[in-house]
Amino acid sequence: MSVHRSLTGRRALIALLLAAGVVAAPLVLSPPAAHAARVDQTARTQDPVDFGSGHVVDQASVLSDADVDTIEAASASLHKNHGIRLYVAYVDHFTNPTDAEDWANETAARNDLGPTDYLLAVATDGQAYYLSGDSSGPVSDQELTSIEQTQVEPKLRTQDWTPAAVAAAQGLGAAVGDSGGAVIFWVVLVVVLVVGAVVLYLVFRRRRAKRDVEQREGAS
Repeated sequence: MSVHRSLTGRRALIALLLAAGVVAAPLVLSPPAAHAARVDQTARTQDPVDFGSGHVVDQASVLSDADVDTIEAASASLHKNHGIRLYVAYVDHFTNPTDAEDWANETAARNDLGPTDYLLAVATDGQAYYLSGDSSGPVSDQELTSIEQTQVEPKLRTQDWTPAAVAAAQGLGAAVGDSGGAVIFWVVLVVVLVVGAVVLYLVFRRRRAKRDVEQREGAS
């Protein structure tokens, strides 16, 4: 699987869609099982979607209400524990644009997703998916690719739609948690150094003041 992300952020990529020939992240999925609740395929738009007030859009009718609640809970937990959000969109095919990466990034821009917002877009019949993240966000491109390949894709291959989204949330949380631990270490180190410098300064100042007093007393 080949994944390409813009180094200038996903919004800059949207402006270059007509000029950039970006390679999507293909996913070979087995043919989807029949879904009793599925509506007429020709009647459902597959263009970039609007999330509204939620974090899950299921135009492919692969999720139950309980599944949606599970993914929403995973996104809420991700935001509570790590300060980032996950949005998930399931459609049958990507259209306008048809490229998985372009579709995901355009959806992210359309919904005004910021650097701490991530989007998992999956075309269940179109055999493609993409985990979109701003290059200025806390999860690096390499980490996003790793999450896709090792945690999300295996579940999509077996059509485990809800576990795939939950795995994306968990992978993002782990990535931020790792980097967050490093940040905390350096913050604590800086605080210790600052406190140590202040203590040394106060000790030195106190000794100097005591010496000045002793010198004045000796002179008198």
